Amino acid sequence: MVKKIIFSARQDHIIIKKVIKKLKQIQDIEIVLHDPTKDFFSLSRMPKKFREADLIIVKVRNDCSIDLLHYAKLYDLPTLHDVDTVLLCKNKIALDYALRKVKNKHKVDLKNFLIPKAWNQSLSNIDKFKKWALPKLPIVIKSHYQHDKYNRFNFLVQKIDDIGKFCERYKEFLTYDVYVQEFIKCDGIERKIYVIGDKVFGIKRENPIYIYLRDKPEDIDVGLIEREEFEITKDILRLSRILSKELNLKIFGFDLVKPIDNDKYYLIDLNDFPSFKGIPMAELELKNFIEGYVLNL
Repeated sequence: MVKKIIFSARQDHIIIKKVIKKLKQIQDIEIVLHDPTKDFFSLSRMPKKFREADLIIVKVRNDCSIDLLHYAKLYDLPTLHDVDTVLLCKNKIALDYALRKVKNKHKVDLKNFLIPKAWNQSLSNIDKFKKWALPKLPIVIKSHYQHDKYNRFNFLVQKIDDIGKFCERYKEFLTYDVYVQEFIKCDGIERKIYVIGDKVFGIKRENPIYIYLRDKPEDIDVGLIEREEFEITKDILRLSRILSKELNLKIFGFDLVKPIDNDKYYLIDLNDFPSFKGIPMAELELKNFIEGYVLNL
């Protein structure tokens, strides 16, 4: 029996394009493409192709992606990640709560991992924010929501005057809550862990914040930072298994940094559908996982 997969994602994403091409070559799978930035719905009557889907895969881009996951939940359509999981990962504040709960639940197994201090704050009153922030510097101000790359930021505040620079650069966001994280002085390397089913991959690259601190560029294209593989330790493997189970994630990625004053890692971010950039033959790994997953439903 042929299984129908709705793949909702921007079609110009390099790895997604390659994955879709490989999935189309499988005789027992029918791929229906949906671009959430172009293909919108008639809410009074959803297309038959959505109602008859055996699996809906969404790489969240915007609210249209979330809308599709809500529809799937209401009508009991199978999804790779359900709407509750995706909404949790989209919201940095909610995700922070969840990660701390997981860390507390698995204290022994995750004893070699830390989570940075973090706060939910508002910049609507700049003087009040500066007074609050001063004893906590350096800090990193991050967007509350992380899926829309056009409304996403990571801004290092080393001295109080930097807050003025942030307000000037991101003035359209001053009425929104922000996620504030303590800045971790680390070895300058960002370790990106990618999980595809039961496989775990490690990629490391220079931390963009440390590139800024060294070179002071106007802008940093993180896609151009050189990456290389690194060996996954037993501790990292254990962390990935726990996160997968506790957060109901089948494919995902998370970031680790190593502080300069101890051997533990800080868990600083998590994404429910990362780029998988740097993994050799990432498209093949994703294709194999999706094929096995949908054919066993």
